[in-house]
Amino acid sequence: MVRKPPKHKSKREEPKKAPSRFAPAAFLSANPESVQSLCEDLALQIATRFSDLTGTTWEAVGYSIIEQLRASGHDLSQFDESEGLQEWQAVWHHPRGSFSLFLSFRTPASVEVTWKSDDRSFVAHA
Repeated sequence: MVRKPPKHKSKREEPKKAPSRFAPAAFLSANPESVQSLCEDLALQIATRFSDLTGTTWEAVGYSIIEQLRASGHDLSQFDESEGLQEWQAVWHHPRGSFSLFLSFRTPASVEVTWKSDDRSFVAHA
């Protein structure tokens, strides 16, 4: 008996991940109240991550947070770093104007998130 080779199954596309709640598009498309809420929620989420350093360091958590934000589309560059401080920034030039995201982390769990457009700034602290 001759066996036929198995038919090739079409490659299924991997399901696309839902975009991050904190992706640049979320900030760019939101109304002012929603942008402020995004800043506050992001600051709180980051501060929560810093509050439990079991098995890791403060610096490592900061870099991990930045990598996750980069994966969501934020082209963050380190602005400043010293003992107990990390500052990051991303800038976009969009047809509607310039926008920036600024993050400041201070030990042990102080976080500031700032979103700026040409005409407004939104700041959240946690």
